[in-house]
Amino acid sequence: MIDFPFSLLSLPLAVAAGVGYVTLANVPSAGARRAGRGALLLAVWCAPLLTRGPGPAQLTLGLLVGFLGIRMVALGERWGKARRLPSSPRIALAMIVPEELMVARPTHLSAVSAGRTVARGVLGAVVCVGLLIIGNRLRLWRFSRLADDLLVFVEVAVGAGGIHDLIVGVAAACGHQVLGLQERPHLSSSLTQFWGRRWNRLVQGNLDRAFFRPHARRRSFAKGTLLAFAASGVMHVVAVLDAGSPAVTLGPASAVMGFFLLHAGLVLAERAAGTAHRVQRGRALAAARARTLLLFALLSPLLLDPFASVANVHGRSLGPVSPAAIAPRVERQAAAQNFKDRPTVP
Repeated sequence: MIDFPFSLLSLPLAVAAGVGYVTLANVPSAGARRAGRGALLLAVWCAPLLTRGPGPAQLTLGLLVGFLGIRMVALGERWGKARRLPSSPRIALAMIVPEELMVARPTHLSAVSAGRTVARGVLGAVVCVGLLIIGNRLRLWRFSRLADDLLVFVEVAVGAGGIHDLIVGVAAACGHQVLGLQERPHLSSSLTQFWGRRWNRLVQGNLDRAFFRPHARRRSFAKGTLLAFAASGVMHVVAVLDAGSPAVTLGPASAVMGFFLLHAGLVLAERAAGTAHRVQRGRALAAARARTLLLFALLSPLLLDPFASVANVHGRSLGPVSPAAIAPRVERQAAAQNFKDRPTVP
């Protein structure tokens, strides 16, 4: 096992694997090309499982390496039929540059609007940190796991909104008008709209290019949808599996994959029912938005509970919880005072 921080070397190795994945387009045999690319993708996604370190570091490492695996498949699709492949340095640069976040805005922000957006982003970050501190003090999971999961849900939503506003505002202040990370996901009227257009453009754009679009072009909408959600699931599952032994992580990792496969099924159900892109107005639109937000919030513990445990959010842990974490605050303070007042032994 590779200990942190040496485990961070898996990031440049994943970028190098991405360069190899794209350049395999020069291999004339389709079978050899598919085998080589499959081996590289498997190696990248399994790399974090050979590392160990603090939970938050493992979570971040797993997500980044998992995303680089998705990214290299997207670049392989992007340049797969090019007459001439880009140079290796250009492919490596494309692996790490978040170009999906730099898509130009149709409407520009003025200097005043940019300043307000930056201020809103800072406020979102401050509120997110404040909620984390409050959640760590309250530790609602001792009484209600669901209540604490919903608090984590609010923290993620506020934090993601803050990051989006900072990206857009800072870019506008520097003379670049960009769309940023998301498009008001709380206004989604369906899960299809949430995942396909409004949430996390960085990951969504690569999943679309790498897994969904190649099959959708061949009229295999269901297959493309399942593959895209499964790939996103793998990216998040790796971040849980690399945080501990299989005996501890397999259950939470299964819940994470279940979250993404369940959403894939719901997206397909929306398409079958004709509600995925239905134009709605007034009360019908408000009801659709409320229904989508409520459904997502209720399903979010399948993903957020394992992630919060890996990252030790609010004092959680994947393994056995220490008595100090479960004991009420007053009891912990009393125990600390008793230890302090205990006479010393010569």
